[in-house]
Amino acid sequence: MSTLSTALARLAALTVGGVTSFALDETPGALTRAQLPALIVVPELGGESAGLEPSGFSAGDGRLTVTMAHVLLLAPLPGGAGPRGALPALAAAIDAYAEALAADPTLGGALAVPLRCAVRAGVVPFGGADYHGAVFTHTWTLHVG
Repeated sequence: MSTLSTALARLAALTVGGVTSFALDETPGALTRAQLPALIVVPELGGESAGLEPSGFSAGDGRLTVTMAHVLLLAPLPGGAGPRGALPALAAAIDAYAEALAADPTLGGALAVPLRCAVRAGVVPFGGADYHGAVFTHTWTLHVG
C-alpha cells in the first residue's frame, strides 16, 4: 500500500463518537437516516493541491503535498430541525472530530509532518441530497521515494 493509500485508509478509519466512518471501498452512493451522522472521504471537495514540488528534493526525501476532503454529514436539510436545531449537534461533532485528529495528526505515521486541517460548516451536497454538515479540508505532506 502506498503512503497516500495508507493515509486515506487511516483517515477513513478515524473514530469519532456517534459518527459512522465509511471506508473508501464502502462509501454509499446515497445515505439513509440510519447511517447518519456520517464521515466520508470526498477528494473532489478538497480543492486544488500543490502537487509534487520538485525543488528541494534530496535522494529519498521528496515530498508530495495533497489536499483531501473529509465530509461530515449530520442530517438532511428537508424535514430536519433547521439550522437552529442542527448547529449545536454540528458544533459538538466538529469538536469531536478535531479531538480525534489531534490524537493522531500524522495518521499513524503515514504523513511526513502533522496534517493541517480547515473546516467549513454549512450545507454539504452528497448523493443527490443536501445535508447540514461540514467539510474538513486536509493538507497532507507525504514522503516520495
